[in-house]
Amino acid sequence: MSLRLLRLIAQGMNNLDIATILRIGESTVKSHISRTFSQLGVNDRTQAVIVTVKRGIVSL
Repeated sequence: MSLRLLRLIAQGMNNLDIATILRIGESTVKSHISRTFSQLGVNDRTQAVIVTVKRGIVSL
């Protein structure tokens, strides 16, 4: 789930769009994002994308 979530964030999707694509609730998306940011040691979407691109997890 985290990898797919990070790819969608990197594509510029907002929480509602991500929820629709993943067929989960928007609050669930927020929870997944919070957990993923914590795992990456980042505070926002921009930092998350930068870190995942640098680590080769996501490509743009």
